[in-house]
Amino acid sequence: MSEEVKVEDAVEQEVERVELDVVEKAVEEALTQNKNLADENSSLKEQAELAKKELADLKAQVEELDAKKSAPAFISKSEEKRMDYKEQFDLFIKEGFEGLRKKGTDMQISTDAQGGYALPEELRRDIIDLQHEVSPLRQVCSVTTASTTDIRQIVDAGVGAASGWVGETTARNVTDSPEIAQRNAVFGEIYARPLVYAHMLEDAFIDTQAFIMREVAREFAEKSGQAFLNGDGSNKPVGILNGLTLGSDQAVDHVNGLYQVVHSPTDGALGADAAGTFNFLRAVVRQMKTPYLPNCRWMMNRATHEVLVALQNSQNEYYMQRDITQGMATSLFGFEIVINEDMSSLPSVTGTAAPILFGDFARSYQIIDRVGMSMLQNPYSQMGAISFYTRARVGSMKLSADTLKVVSVSKS
Repeated sequence: MSEEVKVEDAVEQEVERVELDVVEKAVEEALTQNKNLADENSSLKEQAELAKKELADLKAQVEELDAKKSAPAFISKSEEKRMDYKEQFDLFIKEGFEGLRKKGTDMQISTDAQGGYALPEELRRDIIDLQHEVSPLRQVCSVTTASTTDIRQIVDAGVGAASGWVGETTARNVTDSPEIAQRNAVFGEIYARPLVYAHMLEDAFIDTQAFIMREVAREFAEKSGQAFLNGDGSNKPVGILNGLTLGSDQAVDHVNGLYQVVHSPTDGALGADAAGTFNFLRAVVRQMKTPYLPNCRWMMNRATHEVLVALQNSQNEYYMQRDITQGMATSLFGFEIVINEDMSSLPSVTGTAAPILFGDFARSYQIIDRVGMSMLQNPYSQMGAISFYTRARVGSMKLSADTLKVVSVSKS
């Protein structure tokens, strides 16, 4: 074979090798691209699956919201419990103890020899709330609950510690110690026993629960409010005015818990004229210690309030209300006026009255509710009728005696 042929063969072999390398390289690049595409497709597939799942979750949430929107209104557990108590109470009023017994095995009923029904806590709380709304003294005095009648309070007896100035080498004599006094709570029991005929219970179309609760609360509030003011402690709480001598000025008695009495010098009135009236009431404020003033209030009935509102100066201007379009005056010298219809009016005939109180009621008087208000059903006392016996025990205690001033007026 000639040299030219050998050279040509070698060239062809080299060309074939180079072409094979190019092909192999191209194949490798294609394989790499395919692998990258496959990985990218796998990632896109995973993203697509995740997006599909998220869309499914969103759809489920939308369907749930639509279902809730079209469903009946949601009722909380406490509301369900309250509604259940209401149903039980209505059933008790109409069908008595036997009706409750037939209600179902899931209901627990406390019974006694007469067939009793303990008032549910929510209803008992409602009665207390209603009493608070209609009782002015409950709104301003300290109110608490207790599980015992043995309640005592230690208070300042008005005799403070003594002190003195001494030199470096002067003897230190014994000084007087502060004195204390003890207050004891006094309790009483209040009850209501309405008689309701069976036909009324069977045919009633009114809300019996609301009706009985409202009437019991109103009656209890009225009776207890009177006791908190004038109670003598005999089967009832001790009132604010109990033990006071109203016909003259009386100093505060810390030991016995008697408030200061500020007596009007004018016969049958708070003052000889409008200016004298407001000067007298301003003097009442001055006799209150400064630390107690921020929480002080006036208390009077509407008739006494009307007397004050009607007072005019020499220019025929009302002292307490100069604009007839405004509401009735609700404060005097910057202190709130609380209306309490249990308060006495100014005496119109011979006698003495305490028409106005001024002070920090929360620091001077405490109302104490005993737990366990109950209602008992008695279908035996009268055939064809049922009596509903509701009872409560409430007490009171005088606290700091120098935080309240009692204004008295006498008419000869």
